[in-house]
Amino acid sequence: MAKFWLCAAVGFYVLLQLCAARMDLNISCRYAGVFHVEKNQRYSLTREEAVQLCEALNSTIPTYEQMEKAFTLGFETCRYGFIEKNIVLPRHTPYYLCAANNTGIYVLSSNISDRYDTYCFNSSESRDVVCEPVKKLYSALPNNNSSIEIFNADGSRYFEGKKITERPQVTEDDSSVGSGSAIGRGT
Repeated sequence: MAKFWLCAAVGFYVLLQLCAARMDLNISCRYAGVFHVEKNQRYSLTREEAVQLCEALNSTIPTYEQMEKAFTLGFETCRYGFIEKNIVLPRHTPYYLCAANNTGIYVLSSNISDRYDTYCFNSSESRDVVCEPVKKLYSALPNNNSSIEIFNADGSRYFEGKKITERPQVTEDDSSVGSGSAIGRGT
Protein backbone atom coordinates (compact mmCIF):
# COMPACT_ATOMS: atom_id res chain seq x y z
CA MET A 1 0.00 0.00 0.00
CA ALA A 2 2.89 2.34 0.78
CA LYS A 3 4.30 1.67 -2.69
CA PHE A 4 0.95 2.64 -4.24
CA TRP A 5 0.87 5.97 -2.36
CA LEU A 6 4.48 6.68 -3.29
CA CYS A 7 3.74 6.03 -6.98
CA ALA A 8 0.58 8.13 -6.79
CA ALA A 9 2.46 11.01 -5.15
CA VAL A 10 5.26 10.90 -7.72
CA GLY A 11 2.74 10.75 -10.57
CA PHE A 12 0.81 13.70 -9.16
CA TYR A 13 4.03 15.70 -8.77
CA VAL A 14 5.05 15.00 -12.39
CA LEU A 15 1.57 16.00 -13.59
CA LEU A 16 1.76 19.26 -11.66
CA GLN A 17 5.16 20.03 -13.17
CA LEU A 18 3.88 19.38 -16.69
CA CYS A 19 0.86 21.62 -16.15
CA ALA A 20 2.95 24.41 -14.64
CA ALA A 21 5.60 24.17 -17.33
CA ARG A 22 3.50 25.67 -20.11
CA MET A 23 1.90 29.06 -20.66
CA ASP A 24 -0.51 29.84 -23.50
CA LEU A 25 -1.07 33.45 -24.57
CA ASN A 26 -3.95 34.41 -26.86
CA ILE A 27 -3.19 37.81 -28.46
CA SER A 28 -5.54 39.97 -30.52
CA CYS A 29 -4.83 42.39 -33.36
CA ARG A 30 -3.50 45.80 -32.31
CA TYR A 31 -5.61 48.92 -32.70
CA ALA A 32 -3.63 52.14 -32.25
CA GLY A 33 -1.17 49.97 -30.32
CA VAL A 34 -3.81 48.53 -27.94
CA PHE A 35 -4.37 44.77 -27.84
CA HIS A 36 -6.03 42.11 -25.69
CA VAL A 37 -4.06 39.30 -24.03
CA GLU A 38 -5.44 36.19 -22.36
CA LYS A 39 -3.10 33.98 -20.32
CA ASN A 40 -3.79 30.22 -20.17
CA GLN A 41 -7.52 30.49 -19.65
CA ARG A 42 -9.90 33.38 -19.42
CA TYR A 43 -9.55 35.72 -16.50
CA SER A 44 -6.41 34.32 -14.91
CA LEU A 45 -4.35 37.49 -14.30
CA THR A 46 -4.01 39.74 -11.27
CA ARG A 47 -3.31 43.42 -11.96
CA GLU A 48 0.36 42.92 -11.04
CA GLU A 49 0.66 39.92 -13.37
CA ALA A 50 -1.04 41.95 -16.13
CA VAL A 51 1.54 44.73 -15.78
CA GLN A 52 4.39 42.18 -15.91
CA LEU A 53 2.90 40.42 -18.94
CA CYS A 54 2.51 43.69 -20.85
CA GLU A 55 6.11 44.60 -20.00
CA ALA A 56 7.28 41.21 -21.32
CA LEU A 57 5.43 42.07 -24.55
CA ASN A 58 7.34 45.39 -24.78
CA SER A 59 4.16 47.23 -23.81
CA THR A 60 2.39 48.93 -20.92
CA ILE A 61 -1.12 48.84 -19.51
CA PRO A 62 -3.10 51.34 -21.64
CA THR A 63 -4.72 54.48 -20.33
CA TYR A 64 -8.43 55.10 -20.82
CA GLU A 65 -7.55 57.62 -23.56
CA GLN A 66 -5.46 55.04 -25.43
CA MET A 67 -8.34 52.57 -25.17
CA GLU A 68 -10.71 55.25 -26.53
CA LYS A 69 -8.48 55.76 -29.58
CA ALA A 70 -8.38 52.00 -30.22
CA PHE A 71 -12.16 51.85 -29.77
CA THR A 72 -12.72 54.59 -32.38
CA LEU A 73 -10.72 52.45 -34.84
CA GLY A 74 -13.06 49.50 -34.28
CA PHE A 75 -11.44 47.63 -31.38
CA GLU A 76 -14.00 45.36 -29.73
CA THR A 77 -13.89 42.28 -27.51
CA CYS A 78 -16.21 40.39 -25.22
CA ARG A 79 -13.60 40.17 -22.47
CA TYR A 80 -12.96 42.22 -19.35
CA GLY A 81 -9.36 43.33 -19.03
CA PHE A 82 -7.12 45.65 -17.06
CA ILE A 83 -6.26 49.15 -18.20
CA GLU A 84 -4.77 51.87 -15.99
CA LYS A 85 -7.11 52.45 -13.03
CA ASN A 86 -9.99 50.39 -14.48
CA ILE A 87 -11.26 47.08 -15.76
CA VAL A 88 -13.03 47.54 -19.09
CA LEU A 89 -14.74 45.77 -21.96
CA PRO A 90 -14.76 47.64 -25.32
CA ARG A 91 -17.95 46.83 -27.21
CA HIS A 92 -19.46 48.25 -30.43
CA THR A 93 -22.12 45.61 -31.05
CA PRO A 94 -24.71 44.89 -28.35
CA TYR A 95 -24.74 41.29 -27.16
CA TYR A 96 -26.39 40.05 -23.99
CA LEU A 97 -23.33 38.05 -22.90
CA CYS A 98 -20.94 40.99 -23.35
CA ALA A 99 -21.11 43.82 -20.82
CA ALA A 100 -24.78 43.08 -20.17
CA ASN A 101 -25.71 44.22 -23.71
CA ASN A 102 -24.05 47.63 -23.22
CA THR A 103 -21.92 49.28 -25.88
CA GLY A 104 -19.03 51.69 -25.61
CA ILE A 105 -16.11 51.19 -23.27
CA TYR A 106 -17.90 49.49 -20.42
CA VAL A 107 -16.15 50.11 -17.08
CA LEU A 108 -16.60 47.38 -14.50
CA SER A 109 -17.39 48.82 -11.08
CA SER A 110 -17.81 45.65 -8.99
CA ASN A 111 -15.54 42.64 -8.45
CA ILE A 112 -12.54 44.79 -9.32
CA SER A 113 -10.15 42.71 -7.20
CA ASP A 114 -10.84 39.53 -9.16
CA ARG A 115 -8.66 38.10 -11.92
CA TYR A 116 -9.17 39.24 -15.50
CA ASP A 117 -7.45 39.32 -18.88
CA THR A 118 -5.41 42.39 -19.76
CA TYR A 119 -5.10 45.02 -22.43
CA CYS A 120 -1.62 46.16 -23.39
CA PHE A 121 -0.37 49.20 -25.30
CA ASN A 122 2.68 49.25 -27.57
CA SER A 123 3.73 52.90 -27.89
CA SER A 124 6.02 52.17 -30.86
CA GLU A 125 3.10 51.02 -33.04
CA SER A 126 2.31 53.80 -35.53
CA ARG A 127 -0.25 51.99 -37.69
CA ASP A 128 -3.99 52.09 -36.98
CA VAL A 129 -4.74 48.36 -37.17
CA VAL A 130 -2.11 45.61 -37.18
CA CYS A 131 -2.70 41.86 -37.12
CA GLU A 132 0.88 40.74 -37.67
CA PRO A 133 1.77 37.88 -35.32
CA VAL A 134 3.57 38.28 -32.03
CA LYS A 135 6.31 35.66 -32.09
CA LYS A 136 7.81 35.78 -28.61
CA LEU A 137 8.10 37.71 -25.39
CA TYR A 138 10.65 40.54 -25.43
CA SER A 139 11.70 39.87 -21.85
CA ALA A 140 11.19 37.09 -19.33
CA LEU A 141 8.33 37.08 -16.88
CA PRO A 142 9.44 37.06 -13.23
CA ASN A 143 9.36 33.65 -11.53
CA ASN A 144 8.38 31.90 -14.72
CA ASN A 145 10.08 28.79 -16.02
CA SER A 146 7.24 27.90 -18.37
CA SER A 147 7.54 27.26 -22.06
CA ILE A 148 5.37 29.78 -23.88
CA GLU A 149 3.03 29.24 -26.81
CA ILE A 150 1.49 32.31 -28.46
CA PHE A 151 -1.79 32.11 -30.39
CA ASN A 152 -2.32 35.13 -32.67
CA ALA A 153 -5.49 36.61 -34.15
CA ASP A 154 -4.33 35.65 -37.65
CA GLY A 155 -4.36 31.98 -36.61
CA SER A 156 -0.58 31.64 -36.38
CA ARG A 157 1.03 29.91 -33.42
CA TYR A 158 4.52 30.33 -32.04
CA PHE A 159 6.19 28.10 -29.45
CA GLU A 160 9.30 29.52 -27.82
CA GLY A 161 9.62 31.96 -30.74
CA LYS A 162 9.34 29.34 -33.51
CA LYS A 163 6.33 29.10 -35.81
CA ILE A 164 4.23 25.97 -35.45
CA THR A 165 2.98 24.87 -38.84
CA GLU A 166 0.93 21.78 -38.04
CA ARG A 167 -2.70 22.29 -37.15
CA PRO A 168 -3.97 21.09 -33.78
CA GLN A 169 -5.84 17.80 -34.02
CA VAL A 170 -9.61 18.14 -34.03
CA THR A 171 -11.57 15.27 -32.60
CA GLU A 172 -15.22 14.57 -33.30
CA ASP A 173 -16.06 15.95 -29.87
CA ASP A 174 -14.17 19.19 -30.64
CA SER A 175 -15.67 19.82 -34.07
CA SER A 176 -18.91 21.37 -32.86
CA VAL A 177 -17.69 23.41 -29.89
CA GLY A 178 -15.56 26.46 -29.35
CA SER A 179 -15.74 30.11 -30.10
CA GLY A 180 -13.85 30.16 -33.37
CA SER A 181 -10.54 31.49 -32.08
CA ALA A 182 -7.28 29.73 -32.75
CA ILE A 183 -7.49 27.84 -29.49
CA GLY A 184 -11.21 27.60 -29.02
CA ARG A 185 -11.51 30.65 -26.81
CA GLY A 186 -12.74 33.88 -28.31
CA THR A 187 -11.53 37.37 -27.61
